[in-house]
Amino acid sequence: MNAIFVLLAVSALVGLIFGFYFPWGAVLVSGLIPAMLAAMELQKGGFGFLAGIAIIVVCLTVNQIAYLIGAALVNRGPKDQ
Repeated sequence: MNAIFVLLAVSALVGLIFGFYFPWGAVLVSGLIPAMLAAMELQKGGFGFLAGIAIIVVCLTVNQIAYLIGAALVNRGPKDQ
């Protein structure tokens, strides 16, 4: 269970960091990192196939939401006119 929380936290952190510094195309890369990490950790942890897929989907969803939050925070700053 701790592995799932760590994977969710890493997914959110990676998405947020990529949202601050990279354009929207980087969401593909930021999704690959947690997905591969989650697959390796869940395989080591002995999770089943369907449980592993469900956890990876949740991690990718959290990653993309965090990416959108990071991108929105960067873009809402003061505009120079």
